[in-house]
Amino acid sequence: MGEDVAGMKRSFTVVLERGDDAWWIAHVPLLHATAQGRSRATALRRAQGLIEFALEDMRASGRRVPAERSRVEVVRLRATG
Repeated sequence: MGEDVAGMKRSFTVVLERGDDAWWIAHVPLLHATAQGRSRATALRRAQGLIEFALEDMRASGRRVPAERSRVEVVRLRATG
């Protein structure tokens, strides 16, 4: 169950990835949102903005903020080809 108390501090998992083009990609799994930037700091700042926008939108439309449940695991797989 999510929390809908305005002003409550929440933590969100953000997965950072450096793309082949040297841009940083910040994934927010709980919100199915992605931000990017030329620097790590920019990608994180934009992810923060996405999170805040999503929370405001959920509250304004009466939806509950989902609880953080993601467990991120990084796995490397090999493939022939």
